[in-house]
Amino acid sequence: MRGATYFAVMNCGRYCHAIVAALTVAVAVGCAQQPTIPTAALTSSAVPTAPATVVQFDPQWMGLVPNQPQGWEELNRRITSDFQQFSLRPTDEGENRFGCNGCAPWTVDLTAYAPGKFDPMEAQKGKPVTVNSDGDGFLVEDAAKHAATLTWPYAENAWATVRGMTSATTELDCMVELAHALQPAERTPIRLPMSMPNVPASMPLAELNIDTHRDEPGKLDYGTTVDFAGCGLTDIGAPRDCGTATERLSVQITPRDYREPSGGVEHNVVPVKVGGRDGLYDETIHRASVQLQPGMLAEFELGDRDQAAIQGILTKVKWAPEPGNDTTWPAIADWAK
Repeated sequence: MRGATYFAVMNCGRYCHAIVAALTVAVAVGCAQQPTIPTAALTSSAVPTAPATVVQFDPQWMGLVPNQPQGWEELNRRITSDFQQFSLRPTDEGENRFGCNGCAPWTVDLTAYAPGKFDPMEAQKGKPVTVNSDGDGFLVEDAAKHAATLTWPYAENAWATVRGMTSATTELDCMVELAHALQPAERTPIRLPMSMPNVPASMPLAELNIDTHRDEPGKLDYGTTVDFAGCGLTDIGAPRDCGTATERLSVQITPRDYREPSGGVEHNVVPVKVGGRDGLYDETIHRASVQLQPGMLAEFELGDRDQAAIQGILTKVKWAPEPGNDTTWPAIADWAK
């Protein structure tokens, strides 16, 4: 599964500021105020005895068949407890979304909401259209934003939408074509090149965000971000109170090689072990980095957290036998319940 090969943050900030050339894992931690974690805490072998990692969503991708007659390129996908979202762009697209200024490159979002997580009341005020059966869908147009949204039920009490943001992707035939690409009954286990079976239950796995664009020269690959928090972002990438009011832990895997920090304050970098692998720990910014192979870097941004909690998480990290071969990656369902 090419999409699972890298992880990414799907927001404008990522596309404006991310620097990517190899696979990186970053663990960003919340705002608990604790003393700085000494390097010794990261190398200790003391760990809790039982796994604690919880996942908020069914860690399986729905099926997607983007190669419809018009042709689509899938650029990103993400999943939370509320939805799965696939972000695409027609291969012959000649526009960017309305008002785009450094924004993400996709021009249409296909979102399948979990049962009970979408209220169709406003959508049902739109124009009735046919998606899978006569008049089962509804079209709402937003001329001011050069956008349109097609909504239809894909299962009992479960709805999906296609939101187009350019002239091509707001054409009804184009939107219905993309709606037919969703195969909600097909499920594929989500796999990562690592497992983290000992994240505290207070920080469940809440969101995955994955760059899935084709490997092409000149195109940045932003990898994947795995967020442990009270909840994931909204379907438009906005934060929610449940995600910001609790501690957070973020694992980012992006394609780049390790680089010594430069500029700004002086950094103190020392050797460290993470999941049995040699790495480097930046004591200044609380970041542990592990080069898994050329072009694949794992970075853990630890923050100021309790020493025992950090060592319990990092010493239990397990790497895939062949990080560059996704057939060796463990399924999330094998280490998070």
